Parts: sequence; C-alpha cells; structure tokens
Amino acid sequence: MLYALGVLIVGLLIAVVYTLFCFTFVKEGTAKNVVRFGGYRKTILAKRGFRLSSDGDVVEGGSSSPALLGGLRWVSLLRPLGIDRIYSRTMRYTKALPDGKFERRQDENTDFILAGTQYQYGLEFSNAEDMKKLPLHGIMTMTAMIINPYKALFLVRDWFDALVTRVLPRVRQYISEHEYDKIINDPGTQLDRDVFAMLAHDGPGGEPSIISILKNQYGIELLALETVNIDPPEGYREATLAKWSAQQTADKDMEETAGRILKSVARLAHITEDELKEKLDANPKLRGIPNSEGGFKDDFDRAWDQVKRDRAGASGDLRDIRIGSVDGTPFAQGSIAELIGGVAAAFAVKDSGGGQRGVGNPGRQGNPRGGGRNSNDDSDELVDDEDDDHPDLSKMNPAQLRAWAERKDKRKTRRR
Repeated sequence: MLYALGVLIVGLLIAVVYTLFCFTFVKEGTAKNVVRFGGYRKTILAKRGFRLSSDGDVVEGGSSSPALLGGLRWVSLLRPLGIDRIYSRTMRYTKALPDGKFERRQDENTDFILAGTQYQYGLEFSNAEDMKKLPLHGIMTMTAMIINPYKALFLVRDWFDALVTRVLPRVRQYISEHEYDKIINDPGTQLDRDVFAMLAHDGPGGEPSIISILKNQYGIELLALETVNIDPPEGYREATLAKWSAQQTADKDMEETAGRILKSVARLAHITEDELKEKLDANPKLRGIPNSEGGFKDDFDRAWDQVKRDRAGASGDLRDIRIGSVDGTPFAQGSIAELIGGVAAAFAVKDSGGGQRGVGNPGRQGNPRGGGRNSNDDSDELVDDEDDDHPDLSKMNPAQLRAWAERKDKRKTRRR
C-alpha cells in the first residue's frame, strides 16, 4: 500500500514537472515563435488588447494566448521532449539612447521579439556627399515596431539590416540633392520629414513604397524618422566661421569707405551728405556724369583716388607717386617746367632712398640760408651750397634743374 502510494506521488511530481516544461514565460509586449524540428509551428503573443490575425499580424481587439500566473503560456506537450522548442537567435541592432547617443547591441540567444511595441532604433551614415560634394556624417532615429513576428524572423535573414538597407539609400539620395547649409538652416528643407515622405511615396509604375514593402514583406512598420545631428568634416565649421568673420570685416570696411567717399564728395560739391544722397537716389546716373555736365563723376574720382592713396600709405607702399597739385588735380596744361620739376623730384626721392621731405615745402624760397639767387631767375648758375640737398625743384626752370643736378654730382664726387 505504501509502495503504491509512493509510486503515485512520484508519478504526480513527474507529471507536474513535465507539464511545467510545456509552458514558457512571455513578457508583455513581446512574442515567441515555436518551431518543431526547425520548422515554424506557431507564434505566442503577450499583449493585452491585441491578438494575432490569420496572417500573423498583431491587430487590436480580442485577447492574446491564454496565460497562467501572468506571463506563463502554453507551448505543447512535446516541448519537454525537445520536439517543439522556442526559436532563438543572436539579435544585432542599434539602440537610440535618450541623450542622443547610440548603443550597438548584440543579444545572444534571444528567444523573443518585440511585437506591436514601438522602439527607437539608430541609423548612422558617413561620407554622404551633398550637392557640393561635401562629405557629411550623422545619426537619425527610426521609430518602428514589429507587427508580424513570423515575417520579421523567417521571411528575411536579419530584419534590422533589412530596415537599414531600405532607409539609408534614400537618406543619401536626399543629401546628394541638397546643400548642407540649406539642410541645417532652411526650414523648408528638413532631412527627416522629406526622407520619410520619399519612403512613403509609391514608386514609378505603381510600385509599392518602401514603407509598404517593410510592412507587408518584412512585418516591420516604420512610424517616424528624426534627425539627431548631421555634421561636416572636421575643420569645416572653423573654416566657415573664419570666412564669415572675414566677410563681416570686409562689409564693415566697405561701409566705412562708402561713407567716407560720400562725405568727401559732398564737401567738394559744397552740399550736405543728405542733399547728395537725395540727388543720387533721384538719379543714380549722376555718379558717372562729369561735373561740367551737372554730375559728380570728377568728385567721386578724386575722393576714391584719395582713399587709394591712404591705403597705399597704410600698407607702406609709397611707390604710387602722382604728379599734381596738393588737392589731387593735375597741373595746368602746357606747364612744362612744373611737369619736369615733379618728375625730377620723384627721381630725387628714389635716388636718395628717403621720403618726400623738402619737396614742395612752401616755407623754402631758394637757399634757406639766404644764399643763391631767386628761383624766378632764369640764370643757369646757382650757389654751390652743400647743405642745399632738397631745393624746391618744382619752382626751377629746365636750365636751373640741369645746373642743380650737375652740382649734386660734383658734391658726391668730392665726398668720395
């Protein structure tokens, strides 16, 4: 009697253990596929308010597989024998983290798959050239969910690779058709929004869209696409900032120069700047009409010439030597003596290697010590004064200039 009771108890324990192995725990929002000798048999779904359709899609309405103790669900009586088992594999994917970073995951021996649950996956791209051949790299998030566990695991080798390889080419295509500056600055050019629209658009000849292919063939529903960042090569931002700074400086210099020229022209024309602006606004052609015809061309030329002289002086380039009056106007026509005097003065400056000191000094009349003759004298002779190295050449006639040059050569010979 006791022996029979013991056998019964042992048999019940074996039955309980065997029965437990006929179940599996399925977490809420996931599904498991059951295979028999490697062939698909059924899918077990755990999602409240959802069920599997006849096509294996996760749809609203009804209830999922019956559960015990929360997530414990029936598989089959053959599972303990190894005939039926839960399908498992290594799952590789990129997870998008809340801080905008990505995490590459490789989960070994994964026996479940998210089903009817939204998840943010990462999409990375590099060396995607824009319209100007600028290589860009960036990251995006893809919000997607598995709506058919069977298709995702058995109709495509790797469902995540299938998702990436379908979306990434459209991202590269869009970048190649637009400029980087517009992609990041133009509100009308949004990478994520526009690429998602491309993915949802049917192909030529009535071909299904990429989103439809993902959903109907792979069991993956793409819900959203968002750009996290898109960056140019290293150093591009610094170069762009330097270019912008240089442009700002150039614009400022141009504005200051334009203001200076207008002020100078107004002064030469004996009118106020406001009056000058009003005249130019009414007739912009006045800039190119000579003064003799009622325009301001001569005044603008003189003002701009003065600006160029100042720039040459600021840069240390004194080679721009002009011959003319102090106010920039040319000598009177036929004044050969003044012309020769100016040319001689220019060569004298070049020969001495110094500046233009002493030339055209109104305080000097002939010899500063009182020696020599008056510069208006037509005589060829001048007092041989060695201290007179910088006479007022512009007031000499040709004969006096020749005499001064010969005298200067003699002084150089004596000094040697």
